[in-house]
This record gives sequence, structure tokens and C-alpha cells, in this order.
Amino acid sequence: MGMLITLVVAVAGGALAWRLASPAVMPEPPVTERARAAAAVLADAHVYVDPSVDGVFTDQELARLEDAAAASDPQVFVVVWPDSDQAGYGFSRDVLRQIGAETGRPGVYLEVSPGEDVDSLDVGIEGEYFSVFGAVDGAWSSAAETARLLDEIAENDGREYTLGEDTGSDYWGGTGGTITAGLLIGGFSGICAGVLGLIGWALVRRRRAAA
Repeated sequence: MGMLITLVVAVAGGALAWRLASPAVMPEPPVTERARAAAAVLADAHVYVDPSVDGVFTDQELARLEDAAAASDPQVFVVVWPDSDQAGYGFSRDVLRQIGAETGRPGVYLEVSPGEDVDSLDVGIEGEYFSVFGAVDGAWSSAAETARLLDEIAENDGREYTLGEDTGSDYWGGTGGTITAGLLIGGFSGICAGVLGLIGWALVRRRRAAA
């Protein structure tokens, strides 16, 4: 009984992990107007600045980011716009994936919201783990953000990768790691459930025998 419960919970954990790790089996949200506007510019450039934040970065800072992003391998695409809860998507990675799909240009996509966290996503490539997340240390300024982004782009440059959509979870080290984690978590939960089930079954038998 305990082993059966363990097996069922382990399989369920692995199936849940696969579903969470694979965008291919999750319904894709509709492409937002934000994504279309950014993709239209990034089809021929590497930095897009939303009109609502035009002037936050200087022309010199944007030129440095453009040059570094274009020279990086894999290439980098920077989207600068204000953070919004009304933009038609739930997570930054959803819209970055949309932009990459619209442009058809594989690489690293960065979302930069002045004064807020930066987020990133590999689109159309599979490579060693790379992630940019969080805000700059200290008070935000365009100079500090530019320096931080240039450092991240330099770290990305030379990263080993292959073309191809990665459907795995970077957090667990790819699809295989996610499935293994799911099975381990499911297995551990199953063991606990099995032990509790056996204890309960034993107590019921003792009560019946005593009666």
C-alpha cells in the first residue's frame, strides 16, 4: 500500500514538473501591443526604448548599449519601458518570449524598467545558464544601470550555446533536472504519505483485533 502511494505521488510530481517546465504544453498568451512595438524596432536594432521613457537614458548610453549588445555572442536585445500591471501579460518572460518570436532573432532578451528589477530570457537558444535579475545596487541612475547592463552583456559574451528553443527550466538545470526534481519531491511526498497510511492501517487493525 505504501509503495503504491509512493509510486502514484512520484509520477504525479514528475508530470507536474514537466508541465511547469515546458512552455510547449502551456497555452501561450496572445501577443501584446507592447511586444509588437518592441519587435518592430528590434528587427533591425538591439535596443528598444518605449516613447514613455524616452530621455531616461542619454544618447551616449544607448549607443554604448547598442554596440555592446550587437557585438555580443549570443546577441543581446534590450527592451526599455516602464513596469506595468496592465500590459496584457503576467510575467516579464512571457513578453520577452513574444518579442523574440516576433523578431525571429535568437539571443538574450533583457527587460529594463527604470528604477525597477531587470529580467532576462534566452530565446531561440540553448546554452549554459545565464540570468539577469534584480535592481542596481544603491540609488537608480541611468549611468549606474548602463554600467550594470554592460557588465552583464560582457558576461554573456562568449557563452556556449546552440540554436534551438529551450523548453526546460533554468532553475532546475533544464528539463531533465526539472523532471528529476519533480520525481524526488514526489517520491519524498509519497514516502511520507505511505508511512502515514501504513500507520493508520496498523492502528485500525489493532483496534479491530482489540474489539
